[in-house]
Amino acid sequence: MSATTAAVHGIGMPGIEPAPERLDRPSVAAFEAFLGDPDEPGAVISTERSIELDEASAFPADIVDAVDAWGLQRAYVPEAHGGGLGDVFVPMMMIRRLAGRDLTVAVAHGKTFLGAVGAWIAGGPIAGDMAELVLAGDPVSWGLTEQGRGSDLSNTATAARIGGDIRITGAKWPINNATRGRAMTVLARTSDQPGPRALSLVLVDKQRVDAGTLSYRPKVATHGIRGADISGLELRGAVVEDDRLVGAPGHGLEIVLKSLQLTRPLTTALSLGAADHAVAVATGFAANRRLFGRSLAGLPAARATLGTAIADSLLAEAVMYAGARGAHRMPEEMSLVSALVKFLVPDTVDLMFRDLTPFVGARSQLLGIAGAGAFQKAARDNRVVGIFDGNSVVNLNMIINEFPSIARETEPVDVVGVVADFAFDAHDGWVDTSRLRLVTKRGSRVLRSLPGLADLLGTRAAAEPARRIAAELDRLVVAAGSAPRESAPSAASFDLAERIALCFGAACAIATDLASPQAGSAPSEVRLTAVLERLAVRLGLQASTAAAPSASALAELALEEAGRARAVSMLDGWADAA
Repeated sequence: MSATTAAVHGIGMPGIEPAPERLDRPSVAAFEAFLGDPDEPGAVISTERSIELDEASAFPADIVDAVDAWGLQRAYVPEAHGGGLGDVFVPMMMIRRLAGRDLTVAVAHGKTFLGAVGAWIAGGPIAGDMAELVLAGDPVSWGLTEQGRGSDLSNTATAARIGGDIRITGAKWPINNATRGRAMTVLARTSDQPGPRALSLVLVDKQRVDAGTLSYRPKVATHGIRGADISGLELRGAVVEDDRLVGAPGHGLEIVLKSLQLTRPLTTALSLGAADHAVAVATGFAANRRLFGRSLAGLPAARATLGTAIADSLLAEAVMYAGARGAHRMPEEMSLVSALVKFLVPDTVDLMFRDLTPFVGARSQLLGIAGAGAFQKAARDNRVVGIFDGNSVVNLNMIINEFPSIARETEPVDVVGVVADFAFDAHDGWVDTSRLRLVTKRGSRVLRSLPGLADLLGTRAAAEPARRIAAELDRLVVAAGSAPRESAPSAASFDLAERIALCFGAACAIATDLASPQAGSAPSEVRLTAVLERLAVRLGLQASTAAAPSASALAELALEEAGRARAVSMLDGWADAA
């Protein structure tokens, strides 16, 4: 009996306490305790072991088995199908904790949610079949992309002939877990007619298919997540039963696009894990490194650099949280919100790594030095996140497509209601996927709420940059309304989309802060002011020198928290909220 099978039968692996029956926010702490201290050799994921596997480009099979034995896969299956998935932010936080130790492991394990989510949207008997696979700890991959076809899913060449059964021919590449996965949800062409209704989704369970009709393309040598199984699957007339369709025939592309509205926010948890690692390394380095007879943290320029990077990480955290809240409270807006979230978080964390690399210095490129050995791995790994589920260009293009909705006049936003949607004590069941839409009617309520959120800050120090960003949003909305409709968007349209995303980030940060139990406290003021002034700098509304004092104050707060073995966070109080 394999470790995974043992876990499913309640036996578990030796020394592993399985997940709590209910996977709610306290289970995040239980998962972190299970993972252990990465500085300890005996931890489920130790830094030493992580680097060793990465250097060898080896798949972390033993670690994935241990995570399966704990039961993280239960967090990918909605409660209605026998799993523990309710509030999507719970598995996001677990993936974040996993990625904070090794992003490769998080990518390898979390991909199953991406491969399975279409079944939760489609519903019907296939959802129950998918749940059995996932709960058994069997990896499910998502077979969307094909060699030479980029991100254009409408150009899919893999074909599936539907008769008494389904016969599939084609190749999917590059796909995460294509070789190791037991099953793949395959996007295939089921009609010769042009248009989006020509594509369907099919669940291919390799254990129920003639192995002679399957072959594998070799693992791709990647710059980041070196040990991940990024490979390909070729199907040559592979036959599956006619009940293996995920959704109705011709609805494959629609289900994929709706699935992406949920998977995009989830993948940002990978970036947050990488950011957590980088901030911990940089904070420890600043506290312990001495120059000219004093600590690095005592130098004003160094404090400002560290604080700026932490402000970026806090922005990413608030935007990730907004993505989860939007899925539950405003699913009809997720076509835009998911694109805003997926562009802004990996891009911001990449920027943070670029700033911290010279700050940490040569140690950022070395292994086993002063606790910074995995910094370069985390930096490399995060670059891959921006590619998952639509790269930055794809997501900016989606924002551009929503310019008319963003610019459309609408009723005033209930700003108090927006803050209530961000409440830390919210308890949500699984997303109402019937409310997902391919386009929005009025853009994003969170984005539109920015002026009102700035007003709610009153006389707080954070109000000044908030109002400047809100005024900039007013200008951007006008520009979006007059932007030309282009088959190939111009550089100006991409710049406009990026600036709108930054304004969305400001709204997310303010709403998260105001919903926090700490709203208005001294730490809250330091965090929010630094984040908003950093955004004002990125928007060109403020000089970086003018933002240095707030960045320095944030660095000091982070160093104080580090002394108490805590990380500075916009989500303080979330784990304890009832």
